[in-house]
Amino acid sequence: MRTKSTNQVLPIDDGKTYTDVLPAINLAFMLPDRQAIRLGLARELARARMDQLKASSEFGYASGTGVPSGSGGNPQLDPWRANAFDLSYERYFASNAYVSLAGFYKKLKTYIFNQVNGNYDFSDFLATLPPGYFAPGVTPATTGSFSQPVNGSGGSLKGLELAVSLPGELFTENLSGFGTILSISRTSSGITIQDPPGNNFLTGNNLGNVPLPGLSRTVWNTTLYYEKAGFSARVATRARSKYIGEVTNFANDRSFKYVKGDRITDAQLGYEFSEGRLNGVSLLFQVNNLSNEPYIAYAVSETRQQDFQEYGRQFLLGINYRL
Repeated sequence: MRTKSTNQVLPIDDGKTYTDVLPAINLAFMLPDRQAIRLGLARELARARMDQLKASSEFGYASGTGVPSGSGGNPQLDPWRANAFDLSYERYFASNAYVSLAGFYKKLKTYIFNQVNGNYDFSDFLATLPPGYFAPGVTPATTGSFSQPVNGSGGSLKGLELAVSLPGELFTENLSGFGTILSISRTSSGITIQDPPGNNFLTGNNLGNVPLPGLSRTVWNTTLYYEKAGFSARVATRARSKYIGEVTNFANDRSFKYVKGDRITDAQLGYEFSEGRLNGVSLLFQVNNLSNEPYIAYAVSETRQQDFQEYGRQFLLGINYRL
C-alpha cells in the first residue's frame, strides 16, 4: 500500500448560513415553603475537534488488489449547534436536604459525524504512482472509499433527572452525621450517522437514526457518607446502561462500537485533626473501582465481543496540611 498526503480540502456546503450569536436566559422563581422553579433557554455551540478540522487528506492504493482508499479532515465544518430548554423544580427541607426534578430538551441544528464516499475519484493520485507499482495482472480501480467528517442536521436530546439529598438528622438525631445523595436520569436522543466501512457495528454502513455516541439511556449515582468530629467516610457508586462509543481502532481511526454498561464503586476514608500539634493535618485513604469493573465493547450483540479491558483498583493515600 502506498500512501500520499495532500492539502486538498473537500468542503461540505448545506446552503445554510449560521451565526455564532449565543443568547441565553435563566430565570428562578422562588415559591413559599422553600420551593423554587428554574427555567433556562439558550442557544448552544461546541467546536469540532482539531483532528476533524485538519486541512490535509491521505490517499493510498493496495498494490496487490488495486483498491484505493483515503481519509481527510474538513476545515469548513460547522460546530455543533443546539437550541436548549431546561426546567426544574426544587424543594428544600433543611440544611443539605432537598429533592429536585429536572427536564431538558435540546434541538440539534448541526452535529458532526464521519461520512464515507464510496465513489470517490482517485484518478489524479493514480497518475502519480510509478510504473510497475501494481502486481502483475492487477487493474487498479479509479474509484474507492474516502471518509471525512461532515455536518448532519435534525437531531434531538431530551430527558428527566431526579436528585435527592437526605442527611440522617432529618429523620432522627441518632443518625447525625450520616447521609445519602441519590440521582437518576433517563435520556433519549437521536441523530442520523453513517458507520465507517468495515465496522458494521449495528446493522450495516447506513445506520440511520441512532442515539448520540457516548450517551447512556440510564445513569444513576448513589453516595452514602458519614461526617462528624473530623472523621469522614464515603462510598459512591456510578452506574450507566450500554451506549454507543466512538473509539480509536487498530487502524487509528475513530469507529463506533457498543459499550456495555458498567457500575463503578469508589470508597474514601479521612480524618482531620482540629487541635494539638497536628492541628490542620488531614489524612485521606481512597480506593477507586473497588469491584475492578471491566470495559467491554461489542458489535451488534454482546456475543460479538471486540474489546475487554480491566484497569484494576487504584489505591491513594494522602496527607494534607492547612495553615
